[in-house]
Amino acid sequence: MSWEAEEEVAGKAWDGRLFRRLLRYAGPHRWLFIKSFMVLASLFALDLVGPWIWQASLDGPVQDALSSPEGTDTAPFIHDLLMLVAVYVGILLLQTWLRYFEVATLILTGQSVIHDLRRHIYSHISSLDLAWFDRRPTGALVTRVSSDVENLAELFTAGVVTLAFDMIRVVVVLALLFTIHAPLALVVTLMTPILILISLMFRGGARRAHRTVRAELARLNGYLAEVLQGIAVVQLFGREAHVGARFGEHLARYFAANKRTILLFALFFPIMSLAVYLIQGATLRQGVISIAGDELTIGAFLRFWLYLTLVVQPIRNLGERYNVLQSAFASAERVFEVLDTTSNLPTPSKPSPLGPEGIAPKVQFQNVSFGYLKDHPVLEKVDFEILPGQTVALVGATGAGKSTIVNLLLRFYDPSEGQVQVGERELTQVDLSDWRGRIGLVLQDDFLFAGTVRENILMDRSGIDEATLLLALKASGADRVVQNLAGGLDAEVAERGATFSTGERQLLAIARALAGQPDLVILDEATASVDSETEARIEQATGLLLQGRSALVVAHRLSTIQRADVILVLDGGRIIERGTHDELLAAKGAYARLHALQFELEA
Repeated sequence: MSWEAEEEVAGKAWDGRLFRRLLRYAGPHRWLFIKSFMVLASLFALDLVGPWIWQASLDGPVQDALSSPEGTDTAPFIHDLLMLVAVYVGILLLQTWLRYFEVATLILTGQSVIHDLRRHIYSHISSLDLAWFDRRPTGALVTRVSSDVENLAELFTAGVVTLAFDMIRVVVVLALLFTIHAPLALVVTLMTPILILISLMFRGGARRAHRTVRAELARLNGYLAEVLQGIAVVQLFGREAHVGARFGEHLARYFAANKRTILLFALFFPIMSLAVYLIQGATLRQGVISIAGDELTIGAFLRFWLYLTLVVQPIRNLGERYNVLQSAFASAERVFEVLDTTSNLPTPSKPSPLGPEGIAPKVQFQNVSFGYLKDHPVLEKVDFEILPGQTVALVGATGAGKSTIVNLLLRFYDPSEGQVQVGERELTQVDLSDWRGRIGLVLQDDFLFAGTVRENILMDRSGIDEATLLLALKASGADRVVQNLAGGLDAEVAERGATFSTGERQLLAIARALAGQPDLVILDEATASVDSETEARIEQATGLLLQGRSALVVAHRLSTIQRADVILVLDGGRIIERGTHDELLAAKGAYARLHALQFELEA
């Protein structure tokens, strides 16, 4: 399934399975939910007391004052009325205080659950294999971790707790209405299903509308992330208008999806209000008849009317609550689609030990074939080995499979056929973090994270003391780069190391590799994008890096690999030649032609 199809995951309007999975994240915070429920219960109790005070006032001191003979002292009636007013004002103040706790507790509850969920989804995404990331734009993944997860916060703040309590509120108040006046309560009870029916009619459309909104937002973010990453190329080729038009198309689809949602609920709320007015009108008509027939006092009717608001308001809010639920379920589908993804690089339950650190194991590629896409092989029947302390170089045209061998050795992917062995063990049976921790990697364009220089070299690895760090900087030649920075090792690094030149990033990457004291070094075209002077500095640093270590070197410039123990020449995913520099030149084959062509061009 393509990532675009995954963005529009289908599901039911109410998905009990999704809801139960979400509740697992709510479990550790059950006391916050209980606290929220207690605050809502206290507010509900005060809501019930208020109408009772109104009835007590009208049917008590007000009625007594109106029905008393002319000239009667009204002071006792006023005193009783003022006492009831004081109690009512006190209830209002207490409700205001509790409203603060209601909002604060509900938001804290939702954010606590979302905090755990976001940590879980990020941890899961970071553990997935590169093949999964290859099929998904960065922006779409950012949407999953940020806005989709944040959307679920509403489920716990304005959704589950309040919706559950609203149901309790409706049942309790309907029961109280029957204690006030049964015929009037029967009218309300018979007409209430109209409101519920209207909500049910709109729920399917709401779920589909929200799912489309989330999908279009992911596509919009995906395209935006791609454009921002390549903004220099966009400006260089004057593609601003074209890119702007494409962005406008994505934005238009997102706007259209939002407009459908808005129109749906713009239709829902007026219809719901009309139904509420019908219920209120029927209640008012029956109430007037009952008061005229002395079956109901004015105070009791006012209490009934205020209680009716407590019934109608939650049902009217059901549309808004349902809106929250639909949006949350649409996001939950997408979040759990990610969480249900399993890595194609399974970790062994009992990984085989690699042996003591400091001793490079023998590495073997045995009959390895691999393709990023099915039926499009990149490597075919590749066999070679890297002996302890040996440097093996890979050369060949672009697309020959050099970087793919590096990816397989780092176990970013597993071979389609054959196997990669480390020591006497298959790489799939080795602890992956232990294996990668013994590798020093220097790429053609190394990645520097926003942070400090020190953080970019240490990379959260334990066991690297200050002396080892300084030695790595000096050996790599990166100490001169650091000395020119205002903050030294604690100088801030811009995103992707934008404030450093390519050569400076390479020297810092070599320092990073040296600091980890690796057993195996991988150099992936480390000097391909630098000038000759910087290349000389990098070659001097890599010479120190490779001393006494096994190494796999992917070479663009053949001058950098003349001292390699074995050179492998790749073409079309196959090894067509192997040997030392002198042996391959003497053979006058593909390597000799590449060598002659390159040095001829340089001359």
